[in-house]
This record gives sequence, structure tokens and C-alpha cells, in this order.
Amino acid sequence: MKTVAIVTAFPPSAGSLNEYGFHLVKAFASRDDIKKIIVIADKYDGAAPELELDPKIDVKRVWRFNSPFAGLHILKALRASKAEGALYNLQTASFGDSEIPAALGLLTSAVTQKLLMPSGVIMHNLVEGVDLSKTHLANNPIRQRLVSTASYFVTKTMLLSGFMTVTLDSFWDILKKKYKADNVFMVPHGSFSSDAHVIPQLTHRSRTLVTMGKFGTYKRLERTIGAVQNLNLSLSHAEKIKLVIGGSDHPATPGYLAALAKNYKTDMNIVFHGYVAEEEVASFFTQARLAIFDYDSTTGSSGVLHQAAIYGTPAAYPMMGDFIDVTKREGLTGFNFKPLDQSELEASIAECLSNLDAAQSHADNNLVISKGVTMNTVASIQLQLLRKTKSGRFNQLRNTKNSALHIRETYCSPATLKM
Repeated sequence: MKTVAIVTAFPPSAGSLNEYGFHLVKAFASRDDIKKIIVIADKYDGAAPELELDPKIDVKRVWRFNSPFAGLHILKALRASKAEGALYNLQTASFGDSEIPAALGLLTSAVTQKLLMPSGVIMHNLVEGVDLSKTHLANNPIRQRLVSTASYFVTKTMLLSGFMTVTLDSFWDILKKKYKADNVFMVPHGSFSSDAHVIPQLTHRSRTLVTMGKFGTYKRLERTIGAVQNLNLSLSHAEKIKLVIGGSDHPATPGYLAALAKNYKTDMNIVFHGYVAEEEVASFFTQARLAIFDYDSTTGSSGVLHQAAIYGTPAAYPMMGDFIDVTKREGLTGFNFKPLDQSELEASIAECLSNLDAAQSHADNNLVISKGVTMNTVASIQLQLLRKTKSGRFNQLRNTKNSALHIRETYCSPATLKM
């Protein structure tokens, strides 16, 4: 298998998982046994130019978020690509925040497997692992029930793909127990490359905090901003804390960040950076002594948390849901606080800034762990699964009780999948 198609949101893009898609594609391109990668990507209307990429990589922007025809455009592009296998990088809202386009897009991987070529899915979340009452459906219980019901049939169909990998133990448990799936594996999220950037010690960084994501639903900023402002009330001008907010609105909450920026425009310590381009990610994290993750709920292993880790920035996050899973399974550490509790968040920030030894210990620990499972390892595992699917030997693997690919306490080596 020399030519692979990867279906993903891809930078420059406001689509979820576009950063993960970029690093996954880079990892595939770094392999000598891969000659060409066709990226079947989302269309982007912004002004940012396309990235300069390895000559192996060919980006085809063919689908739009919330379009019910995204799947058709993807299938057409895959057929024209003459790829030998397709890998989908997905979460439940990859193709839309409206039920119909979201569901239709997610079904495409199974159609690809049945009609075109071997296909696999990296699934970053499941509806069963999301508290819908804390999403953009919070005020619509009827839609919550509809989504919960429909998601079972969508997931069941997606499992007709050659294989599915997930990044958390809890998701693997759901797919094995509820769906009786025999072609699912738990593969780590993987850490993004720091591209040899110099990672300064925390003592060489300013009293800056960062937070990044798509804001407005379960990721909101009011508590974080309130915590920083409260702490700054008792600090001298030289000790003031700066909060830099990177990212964009969640598609379901357009205008959220603009309204906040207007409300806090007189506070020079609250900075709205906007979209963080790929070439800005390193400087965004290395400017900060702490990365904050103040979520109402979780929807999967956090890519931003792994980015903070690889750039030596300690994190403050609530001990809930997927953060507990990542902490216990991967060994990441940080300053923890009670969910939805601004006073505890303030205490975590204060502790980080006043105890740089502890903060540096967290940063060093996470940096070491993040280098242990790189995107190159993840890409190797995904490629071997695609090859097994194409050869037909994958059926032999999934019909046995072999669970070598299921990674809990230890991570598997690519050699585990040797043909």
C-alpha cells in the first residue's frame, strides 16, 4: 500500500481535528514506504494561504461543513484518487452540527469499505461519551433524544468499515460491550511533533496563561476570565496575569467570542488572539506558564492538552470524564480543580504561579510522556491496520481473541502488527 487517502479537516480550517489531521498526514509523509497521500479535506473560506507541504501530499478540498452532500463529494474524490486505502479522522460533529449532514457524512467510511477500497476510522469521541445536556443541544431535550437514538444506528453502520480505532479506554469498552464490535482497537491519541522548537523553562516565561479551542458550548470562558480578573485585583502592575485566548467560535455559537471581546475590551490583560495558525502553535504555548482547560463536560481525548504537553506547558484541568481517563492511562499530570468551580480554578492558577518547581515538574513529566507515543507510532499502527484490511488477513486477526492492539497500561509497538 503506497498511496493512501486521508479524509479529515485540514488547516487552514476552522474544522474540528484539523490540527490532528495535519500532524497525522505529516507522519504518513515521513514514511519511506508511502509514496503519495491524498488529503480529502474540508473547504475553507478564510484568507489564510495553503500550507507548504511535503511533495508527497496532495490536498483536495471537496466538502463543506453542514453540507448533506459532503459524503458524495468525498466518495467521488476517493474514486478519482486511485488510492489503495482510506483513513477517516473523525468525531461525531466532523461533518456538521445539524443531525442530517453530520450523520450522512459519518456513514461515508462504511460506503467506502463496501464500494471503493479498504477503509478505517480514527474516532475521537462517541455520543455515548458526551453529556448532550452540556452541548449546543442543552435546551432541546427532544433533539437530545433524537441524537442519542440515531447515533446507535450511525455508529453501528460505521463499524462496517474495515476497522475503527479510539483514543480512550472508555470508548473501547462501549464499542465492545454495547455494539459487540470485533474490529475496534484502542490506539493512543499520540503527541504532535514540536519540530525541534526551543522549549523554554517556565522561569523564562512571562506570567501568561493560555486557553485554546472552539468556544461557546461546553467550552466557555466566563469562569476563566473571572478567575484571572479576581486574582489580578490583589496583584501589583508587575505581577498582573495575562490571559491569551486562542481559537474560534463553536459552529453552534457564532458571535460568542466577539461578544466577549466587546465586554472585556477595556481589560488589557484579556487578549483575544483568534485562530491559531499552525505556524503559530509553538509560540502560542511556549509563551505561557499554564494552559487552562475549563470545560463543562468532555467529548474525547484533548488534542490541545497534548499540544500543551509537547511544548512544555503545564495544564490546569477539571478531574472529570476524559481528563480522568487520560490522567490514569497516559500518566499526564497537572493542576486539578473541581469541575465548574471558579474558586478552585483560581487556586490552581495561583498554585502554578507561586510554585514554579511543581509546575516545572508537571511540564517535564508531560513532555517525557508525550514523546513516548508520537504521531509516527500512531501512523504506523493505522497503516498496518489498513494493510491487513486490504490483504484480508485482518479478518483472521479480529476473529481471534488476540487483543494485542488494545493498549491500556502499555502501548503497542508497530512490530505487534507485523504481517
